Amino acid sequence: MTELNTENQISKNRNFLIDLSDQNDDSLDLKYLIHNFCGTVVKGISEIQKTSNKIRVYAIGHIEQLQHETDTVLIIKELSFNYENIVKKNFKITSLGKAPINMHNAGVFYRDFFDNIDYFNKIKSEHEFQNLTESNKESMALRKGIYLTKVIKDKKEALHFRLLRCSSNLTGPTDNFRETDDQIVNSLNNIIQFDFEKNTKLNHVLAQIYLNKKKDENTSKEIKAKIKAHSDKTKDMPKEGLIAFCTFYDSTNFEKLTPSKTDKFDWCYKKSSGLTKLLFKLKNTVNDDSLEREFSITLYPNSVFLIPLSTNRLYTHEIKPSVLNIDKIHVRMGYIIRCSNLEATFTNNQTYIKENGDLIKLEQMNSKTMNNLRDSYYKENKSEKVVDYGKIHFSMNSGDYQKPIY
Repeated sequence: MTELNTENQISKNRNFLIDLSDQNDDSLDLKYLIHNFCGTVVKGISEIQKTSNKIRVYAIGHIEQLQHETDTVLIIKELSFNYENIVKKNFKITSLGKAPINMHNAGVFYRDFFDNIDYFNKIKSEHEFQNLTESNKESMALRKGIYLTKVIKDKKEALHFRLLRCSSNLTGPTDNFRETDDQIVNSLNNIIQFDFEKNTKLNHVLAQIYLNKKKDENTSKEIKAKIKAHSDKTKDMPKEGLIAFCTFYDSTNFEKLTPSKTDKFDWCYKKSSGLTKLLFKLKNTVNDDSLEREFSITLYPNSVFLIPLSTNRLYTHEIKPSVLNIDKIHVRMGYIIRCSNLEATFTNNQTYIKENGDLIKLEQMNSKTMNNLRDSYYKENKSEKVVDYGKIHFSMNSGDYQKPIY
């Protein structure tokens, strides 16, 4: 993949998979993991060279062969044997969904990363979701959303937080991280050191609930919540930043779907998946035969797909709902975590941007600055070139001018 020098890259030598499986084991799960593991596959722990970097070691197959090892090993239970009676503090049991998958060298996919907790309703109960519009529309979108980040109050009652101004415009202010947000963000910050080459920190969330509209006396057909092909707007992100696409579903009426017979992480009605997909397409301006032209990620419950900004630059991504009717589709929360490098403070009833030690007032937008910004957004959607936004001291998001929720 074509990367600029400052962009992050997927690491290939910090995750290791010790394959102790039988040679005649031809299970699809085993083949898929070995072929797509995000890291290096070895036959024994002695093949792992010492390094100054932190590493993470997984194991599958006949685990009794590792019983004398003292290093920490993550045993993937679905593909492992003879480990139940081995009592060792350095052996940690994990699941297939928590193993990192390299998706076309574009991102790292954990198909069932988060514990089996009702994150959808926990997050929903901790925040009041707001109405949402998009940059070129005045009407409200079907989805509701909220911006989240750490909000700190100083002794003078000023509130310090981060902005990440993109094309999702909300009617309310940024909210503070709550207990569930801290759990989610911290868990991902703990693993990205193994999956990516450069240090960075996820610190800002756009959470959106995708609501569908059924047919009624005013609507002749069902309307499914979706987002057309675009690239995320990076003006407030560091070049080494990441984007993490987390997915949580409302479990209400999930009994209408059954586990897929061919994909243990998918849920289907008959043979059709009831889950949303994230479709990536290479931009027309990119000419690189080494890159996958198009691929999709099924947004499994409690999954996360992490990409560097190079993937966001080279590809557009689109939210595509299931082909099933709305009564069989479950409401999804897209919980997008990104890296913000724009610090702000709210004091004296005003938002200020922190810039080179100064506080710059967040100005109101006018038609000229709005049109210039929309032109830059268009370029970032269409081209693989890095867009130079220059100094922008305003926001399209009305909530950025409001006092954050502490």
